[in-house]
Amino acid sequence: MAADPRQGAEMSELLEQAKQVHDRLEGEKEKLFDADALWNPYADSRIVHGDPNTEVRSIMWGIDINTPELLLADRLREKGRQIDAVIGHHPRGRAGASLHRVMDVQEDMMESWGVPITTAECLVGPRAQEVMHSSHAANHARVRDAAALLDIPLMCLHQPADLLGQRFMEEHLERESPTRVRDVIEALLALPEYQAMARECNPPEVFAGDKNRRAGAIAVKFAGGTSSSKDVYEYLARAGTGTVVCMHVPKSHIEEAKKHHINIVVASHMASDSLGTNLIADKFEEHGITIIPCSGFIRVRRK
Repeated sequence: MAADPRQGAEMSELLEQAKQVHDRLEGEKEKLFDADALWNPYADSRIVHGDPNTEVRSIMWGIDINTPELLLADRLREKGRQIDAVIGHHPRGRAGASLHRVMDVQEDMMESWGVPITTAECLVGPRAQEVMHSSHAANHARVRDAAALLDIPLMCLHQPADLLGQRFMEEHLERESPTRVRDVIEALLALPEYQAMARECNPPEVFAGDKNRRAGAIAVKFAGGTSSSKDVYEYLARAGTGTVVCMHVPKSHIEEAKKHHINIVVASHMASDSLGTNLIADKFEEHGITIIPCSGFIRVRRK
């Protein structure tokens, strides 16, 4: 929450709104309420299966946890490896069904880039609805059911990791002060997660613009659930943004960025997700928990 652009009264208001909704509910409707929302404002980060009081000493942790990864955890258990729980970065179960609920943080992110907050709200709201509509028919319970059948506690940590990764990258690029787009890429490749993916032929790439162009003002877009509205590039250009550094980008965004003369550097999805996840995993290890990385998670320790 300390890495969230919404601070102070705004963050408190998010939790208070959830409490007000909860307090108005009675009977069966109250049972349907997501009680975690009273203390955790990130709807895409939840315990998907298992007793919250389970003692955990060893965790298998991956970027994408699906049924094959849960079967892998079960097989490793059979071979004597201690795995008390599994954590996935990308949301599954009720966390996946709630992905659109975390997108409103993009409004504050856009405001920090110079987009008027009233404009940001008009861009993010319809895009969040679009994400909800596109994912509504998905089989959200599929991975949760596999975890239940295998009796493996499962949790997802998505937005918290992305917020931490975004703040880290913003501070890193501010220190490096890249002048050209090629300098942005060099700054990314100074980090071990991005070096690891470059060795796997998945380095940072320029998707719009040119390596030799000036970077200008840089906006880092890691958090916010998923891609924003493509219309944001018009307002970013007006606000003076020259380069967007992101994890992944739809084709429609590339076309809009080119139209408004904004460079896009796609930093590598797995490297960027690993960056934020590592910052949480470091805290877990401080408490004596063993981390077993899998499924694209590049484990890098930082003091």
